[in-house]
Amino acid sequence: MKTKKVLLVFSHPDDESFGPGGTIALWAKRGHELHLVCATKGEIGNNHTNDKTELIREKELKKAAEILGIKKVNFLGYKDGHISNCHIPQLAQKISAKINQFKPHVIMTFNLNGVSGHLDHVAVANATTSAFDKTGFAEKLYYYSLPKAYTDTIEDYFIHFPDGSEDHEFDEIVNISDVWDTKIAAMMAHESQKEDIDRILAGYKKFPQKKDHFMVRIRKAKNS
Repeated sequence: MKTKKVLLVFSHPDDESFGPGGTIALWAKRGHELHLVCATKGEIGNNHTNDKTELIREKELKKAAEILGIKKVNFLGYKDGHISNCHIPQLAQKISAKINQFKPHVIMTFNLNGVSGHLDHVAVANATTSAFDKTGFAEKLYYYSLPKAYTDTIEDYFIHFPDGSEDHEFDEIVNISDVWDTKIAAMMAHESQKEDIDRILAGYKKFPQKKDHFMVRIRKAKNS
């Protein structure tokens, strides 16, 4: 991918690092300009301090973004755990506004089952897809996904965790071994979410592949 503008669209602080942080770091290292839109400030996440959770998680996200090489972070003001179908049209409009202002060549979000099944993720993925379809700038929409070999290791998640996909079903698999330490450092920046970090790191021991997996939607030519 030549030097391009990339818009990342996720639901909560830490989605960017716990998910495709390696690819984000790799693209930043290659000189791409990355902006992140985060729908919420993760208000109902873990917090073992006396400070407001949203303030802690906002600071953590900005620190992680700096580590990964993300140039700008925007929050959309939705409440963690409360994004539903009725919010999708408005959410899509806000994402479209960012697309029209930034004019990205590439957009990245969750796959349409939200990767983990989290309904905030599902709503953001659908709203981003709508915004991608309705705006005319981005050439590709990357859906961050997980391989089945990894999801098969996940037990006792707090909601139904959808099965991942087989390797032959992915459009792109990105080797992130060169930026693995950067990804882990960005994860660690979300220190209030240590329980989730520990769970993810334990999963990596069971499935040590240092790769990110994507389905890719390509914009159709107007005359096609």
